[in-house]
Amino acid sequence: MPRVAREEIRNEVETIIKRIRPDVKEVRDSDRLRDDLGLDSLHSMELLSSVTEKYEVDVDVEQLQEVRTVGDVVTFLAKVLG
Repeated sequence: MPRVAREEIRNEVETIIKRIRPDVKEVRDSDRLRDDLGLDSLHSMELLSSVTEKYEVDVDVEQLQEVRTVGDVVTFLAKVLG
């Protein structure tokens, strides 16, 4: 898969979050997935599933243990897709 720009990843993550949680109006890189955006474990799995399907990558859930914020998600995906 060709390299994907960080901004494209960021926009896709924001789009998915807003689809999962339509009540979320603004998404910042510093937003915590659970505490600020209200994503529970099911929402987080849906986010993971959506991005892995979009970018055709396999991600081990254990790799995501330290992912807490929107910025963490984007950074992780940028590394995987880099």
